[in-house]
Amino acid sequence: MYRNAFSSRQPAAPLVYVRVAPPAGDVVTLARARGHLRLDAADADPLETDLLEAAIAAAVGHLDGRGQGALGRALLTQRWQATGDRPADDAAGRVPGFVLELPPLRQVEKVERRVGGQYQELPAGTWEAVLLPAERVAVIPAGGASWPAADIHPAAWRITFTAGYGAGDEVPAPIRAAILLMVADLYDNRDGKTQANLVENPTVERLLNPFRAIGV
Repeated sequence: MYRNAFSSRQPAAPLVYVRVAPPAGDVVTLARARGHLRLDAADADPLETDLLEAAIAAAVGHLDGRGQGALGRALLTQRWQATGDRPADDAAGRVPGFVLELPPLRQVEKVERRVGGQYQELPAGTWEAVLLPAERVAVIPAGGASWPAADIHPAAWRITFTAGYGAGDEVPAPIRAAILLMVADLYDNRDGKTQANLVENPTVERLLNPFRAIGV
């Protein structure tokens, strides 16, 4: 059994997250940003478009994803992989497994283990995903089974999953409103003489605080 085999080891290392398929679409469209800034599309020039697109990308990038994303969550639907050396002893209660912390998680697609230097996918039905508090999801063995053996390697286990709210209009309105305010700050201060107030705007903070993942 897993517990007997690994109980003497140190705790499992934190999972490492890598985005393997970026989201498609826009959280905030160029037209919506122009409307928010009251810019006439008929008068737009290439420089204005470039500046707005860069401001949107910077604002979304500041919030989206695991690691540098300030919210610690995915916005548009995107695919990620989490790797780890082995299951944590107590992922869900006293059941060993992997805790995924990138809400909102839509689907765990597959679980793989490294054997002889190659990844092998675990058959469907041998594992299950369980919702935990704070929008976390645990991947645990199904039906009281145990995890099979894997290589001793920092990325001996690999879990592929999708996360995100869906399309742009499915991202919560407060997050979209905060992005528009950040875009306005960046655009209005595009000459660089005044620092754009991305994180100190009280309105932005109030809009985003309910969506900050635990630990972020």
